[in-house]
Amino acid sequence: MASASERISSLDVFRGMTIAGMILVNCPGNDNPYPILAHAEWDGLTFADLIFPAFLVTMGVSLAVSLGRRMDQGERPFTVLAQAFRRSVIIFVLGLVVSAFMVPHLGVFRIPGVLQRIAICNFVCALLFLKTKPLTQALAALGLVTLYSVLTMLVPVPGFGAGELTPDGNLASYVDRLAFGNHMWAEGHDPEGLLSTLPAIATTLLGVFAGYRLRSKLRPGKEALDFLLAGALSLALGVICSHWIPINKNLWSSSFTLVTGGAALITLAVCHWIIESLQWRAWGLPFEVFGKNALASYFLSELFYGVQEFIHLPGRDENIKEWLCQTFFGFLSVPNAALAYSLIYLLFFLGVMGLLYRKRIFIKV
Repeated sequence: MASASERISSLDVFRGMTIAGMILVNCPGNDNPYPILAHAEWDGLTFADLIFPAFLVTMGVSLAVSLGRRMDQGERPFTVLAQAFRRSVIIFVLGLVVSAFMVPHLGVFRIPGVLQRIAICNFVCALLFLKTKPLTQALAALGLVTLYSVLTMLVPVPGFGAGELTPDGNLASYVDRLAFGNHMWAEGHDPEGLLSTLPAIATTLLGVFAGYRLRSKLRPGKEALDFLLAGALSLALGVICSHWIPINKNLWSSSFTLVTGGAALITLAVCHWIIESLQWRAWGLPFEVFGKNALASYFLSELFYGVQEFIHLPGRDENIKEWLCQTFFGFLSVPNAALAYSLIYLLFFLGVMGLLYRKRIFIKV
């Protein structure tokens, strides 16, 4: 049986895979990457759409393992929850810092965002984990997805009516317009908006349930099989649900929640089986480098990318990113140039994080 520290290796690798995927998808060299590496414009699913839900699942697993261990060691729940709140506030603020480099002026400064959603999901799930039983958490996950679906399908939006799932006519976008005005990712809606955070919390709770399984100290092969079966069930339910409610990342629809959560659990199962059961570890080292410094990897890569877009070269109608992509990859087709830039960018940050890894420097908040 693997020790606790060994068992987290597969989780570090899986978390690192999601961070590498985020950098690859979020940092292209131009605005025309390969479609599979771009988010679906509205309904539909691409590889890019799978990454953020997978990260939330890994966060839920880590939360259950780490907070559960601290509770086992006798720490007071209030102390643990206070630290979780502090961590969430810091992550939220870091998200606002990233947003500051993604807009031309403060009039359209984006308030929601990836790190902001991570912060909210982290705190809510920590609260549920520390203050409720697993059954209550399961009911909460089901209730959040059900409530969100009922609201979006039955509550009428002024000027559009009820059940409208278009970019402007859906309830989630309407709530975001009321709450944030122009301070969103796009005019009219935000993929990390307020109401759609409810099912994202349910996605994180899927990871919490997997974390309970890891803490039960079963054989790694049995754990991997359980993850595989749970993921397959969630995936199947999501596909069935998609006949009534489309798979949509922008809305984080119920079908999207189930399909992407299931895909994440299946991927975790494969990683867990390969690393913990078969003991094949070497392949995962680059991902472990990212996984052990996940927050720093994501924040710094997004910040540096934002700076490149923010700063325009003197006398030129292009920013630093555009100049770099054109200078080094201009001989390639547009999508190949976008991919080449993002791959080099990914390797650059692997080197940066690799230096921290070698010095055993792991940045926590």
